[in-house]
Amino acid sequence: MKKITVILTCVLFALHLSAQEPVQDSLKIQAVIDACIAMRDAVAIGDSAAIRQSALDLESAGIGSFSSLRCKDDSIASLNGHLVFDPAFADSLASGNTSVYSNADNMNRTRTHRGQTADGSYLTKTCFVQAGKSTKWSFASRGHQELAVVAEAGGLVTMKIHVTNNAGLDLRFDDTKSVKKGLPQRKTSFELPSDRRNSVELEVVNCGKKDCSFVVISN
Repeated sequence: MKKITVILTCVLFALHLSAQEPVQDSLKIQAVIDACIAMRDAVAIGDSAAIRQSALDLESAGIGSFSSLRCKDDSIASLNGHLVFDPAFADSLASGNTSVYSNADNMNRTRTHRGQTADGSYLTKTCFVQAGKSTKWSFASRGHQELAVVAEAGGLVTMKIHVTNNAGLDLRFDDTKSVKKGLPQRKTSFELPSDRRNSVELEVVNCGKKDCSFVVISN
C-alpha cells in the first residue's frame, strides 16, 4: 500500500510539473509566427503568390511595430541585402521588385516610425546578426509574455532570455534544444510579475555561417 501511495504521489507531482509548462502550440502570436515562416519560405523559392498571401496574413494578424525593443549592441549592422519581415516588403518582392533588398534599412526604419497600432496588435521588428555572433535587445514587460524569433532563409538561431526587476527578480528562459546548432525559428512563453516593470534582455545567437536577418515577435 505504501508503495502504491508513493507511485501515485510521483505521478501527481509529474502532472503538476507538466501543467506548469507553457503550451507552445497555443501561443497567441502563433498566427504571426506562421505568417513569417510562410513569407520566409515563399521568398526562398520565389513563389510570388505565396509571398503575397503571407503579406495578407501578416496584415490580418494585426501586427504593429515593436518600437520599444532597443538594441544593446555598440553598433547596429545594416539590413541591406536581407529580408525584412514586413507586408510592404513582401508586396514589393511579389511584384518582382528585388531592389527592395538594397533599401531594406530604409523600409525597416519607415515601418518603425509608423509606430505600433492602438488595438493591442502583436509586435514585430526585423533585426540583424552577423555569422557566428550574437546580438542583444531589451524591452519592458509585465505578466504573460510570448516571444519568438524567425530567421530568414538559411538562418539558424538560438535565443537566450534574461529577466530582471528592481525587486531582485533574476530569471533565465534560455533555449535548451539544439543550442549550438541552432534552429530556423524559436518560440517561448513565460509569466512575469504584473505589479511592476520587468526588464527583458533577449540575446539572439547566429549559429550559422552566414549573416542573417530575423524577426522578433511579441504579444
